[in-house]
Amino acid sequence: MSDGTPPRQPREALVNVIHSPTRLAILATLNRVQHVAFADLRESLGLTTAELSRQIALLEKEDLVDVAKLRVKRVTVTHVRISDSGRERFAAYLTNLHAIVGDQGAGTEDV
Repeated sequence: MSDGTPPRQPREALVNVIHSPTRLAILATLNRVQHVAFADLRESLGLTTAELSRQIALLEKEDLVDVAKLRVKRVTVTHVRISDSGRERFAAYLTNLHAIVGDQGAGTEDV
C-alpha cells in the first residue's frame, strides 16, 4: 500500500509489473544468470524481438533490469541483467506468491 501500511493479504503485495506471465518468465530467467544476450533471451523464451523489447523497456523503467550495449568482435550486442533492486523485488514477489499458495502443492484435496 502506498501509505506505508503493510498489506493485509499477500496478494495485495504482488507487483503487477512482475505478475505478467511474460515478465515473470524474463525475470525468472535473468535471476538464474549474471547477464544474457538479448537474442539468447528472446530465443529461450520464444518471443519476438518487438515483444521482448517492449517487456524489457517496461522492466527497465521500473528499475528491475539493466540493459547494456557491449562490443563483441566489432559487433554491438545488447545484454540484459536483473538489477540489484530487481533481484530483491523479485525475491519479495516470490515470497508473497508462496504465502498465497502455501503448501497447496499440486492437489486440491482440501477444497
